[in-house]
Amino acid sequence: MVVKKILFVFVFCLTSFVLSAETYVGLSGSLLLPQGGSRMHHVGGATVRGGYDLTEDWALEGEAAWLEDAAGLSVTALGHFQGWSLYGDLFGYSRFDPFVTLGAKGWIGHGGGQVGPKAGLGAFYHLTDNWSLRADADATLGLESDCEMLYSLSAGVQYSF
Repeated sequence: MVVKKILFVFVFCLTSFVLSAETYVGLSGSLLLPQGGSRMHHVGGATVRGGYDLTEDWALEGEAAWLEDAAGLSVTALGHFQGWSLYGDLFGYSRFDPFVTLGAKGWIGHGGGQVGPKAGLGAFYHLTDNWSLRADADATLGLESDCEMLYSLSAGVQYSF
């Protein structure tokens, strides 16, 4: 009986967190481009992201990617360009929202694995208050792997609660 109560409280808290106004989820098509000489191949697949807006300018997100012969997980801080929102308000580009990402990413694949820091650039195009198009490009520096750099490109949709 106690386990059921604890489980109920956990599910209630998790649901409240997911449905709060500061969270978002997204689905993207992805392409992984390893630096030349790697045993990993160029692969395509899907990426799922979930995040939480810490402030108006910063978010923390997690990502899981499934590709033809690789899988990846990452934790990322996403920072919006504050200057762009002022420019957008002045000149009517308020739907376009560029950002920079910093974090850590791990890939494991048919030809080996790679873990390291990552950095990237991307942009949202806000269709409505809830729906957005998203495009990302990032690079992961391989620590102790046969592939020094892995580049990934993704484009998809995102829903903000």
